[in-house]
Amino acid sequence: MNSSAPIVHFLYQPGTGGLDRVAILLANGMAKRGVPVELWLTKATGRVADLIAAEVKVRMVPTPQVGGRGLQLFLQIPALARMIRKHRPQVIFSAGNQSNLSLAIAGKLAGQTQTKIIQKITNPILRPGSGRRPRWFRRWRFGFTARLGDVTLTLSAADAEQYSQVYPHAAGKFLAIPNAYVTDSMLVSGKARGPRDPALPPRLLAVGRVAPQKGYRTLISALAHIADRPWSMTILGDGPLLEDAKNWASKSDLTGRIEFRGFVSDVTSYFAQSDILVLSSQWEGFPAVPIEAMASGCAVVATDCSAGLTALLNENGQNTVPIQSPEALARAIADEMDCPQQIGTIWASATTYSVENSVDEHLRLVDRLCTTP
Repeated sequence: MNSSAPIVHFLYQPGTGGLDRVAILLANGMAKRGVPVELWLTKATGRVADLIAAEVKVRMVPTPQVGGRGLQLFLQIPALARMIRKHRPQVIFSAGNQSNLSLAIAGKLAGQTQTKIIQKITNPILRPGSGRRPRWFRRWRFGFTARLGDVTLTLSAADAEQYSQVYPHAAGKFLAIPNAYVTDSMLVSGKARGPRDPALPPRLLAVGRVAPQKGYRTLISALAHIADRPWSMTILGDGPLLEDAKNWASKSDLTGRIEFRGFVSDVTSYFAQSDILVLSSQWEGFPAVPIEAMASGCAVVATDCSAGLTALLNENGQNTVPIQSPEALARAIADEMDCPQQIGTIWASATTYSVENSVDEHLRLVDRLCTTP
């Protein structure tokens, strides 16, 4: 590893997504080890910008200020290629799906720089309800992108295996590395947690953008099925369906039992104060929220929205439920209320995804790529 050349994390902006937070936590963790680390951004502002450590150097990628994110990522490719030629980083990590293609093309345009391009698939390539043409295009685009880069990281071994089968021409490029989801404060909180008091109403929590992907209509319908039981629910997140979700709660006579708190930048305290995290998504890559909840000693009930998450929960003897099935989700929540998961077991499963362990794995990958002829 060339200790003087920087490691770069390429991120559109420090926005509200989980991939934004993960990229920043990885950069911070590497900088804490004394590794020269840079964040290359299109936009400097965003709700998690305050997470960026002072030791992480931030460079702005010159970008025409026209159009939305997709157009800007495309238009900045020449400038990004020039930055690669000028600064010669050891590797550049793409934060996720949104920047994989533009970074891969810029890496090729930069020429013989020896910089390794590491992509990351953070959301499923194929999604429920997609039309035939969009599915074909997404499948082709991800395969084309994987061929251009040096390595494509996946969020679970199940994902790496699946993509290797879908793209046999790039099978050797898919690699699963634990993402940096879990902070030290979450682990400390979870380790100190005791069993839930069965005499108290369970405190339920849902975290995520209030958008179609997250299945909030299914969640609220499920809660209506168990309205005769004592519980409270807090929902963290904003999005295009927030007002709709409030209306669904009202029509189900749940207004007084569901609290909508909007976007919260640091949810650690909410995990610590909750008993059951409910994930009702229709699809996910390998979602951070349930892993963070487990690290904080909070039980998880989830839909079968992620192969990696389903495999992890299965290892703990827990099944996921079908997507878009309020009845099945309601039964799973009720079962968890009656027979709580063992906190120590779920906490141990989450330690793999600590920031420290993830930084170790990413730095080992950098060392391997940069020392292999």
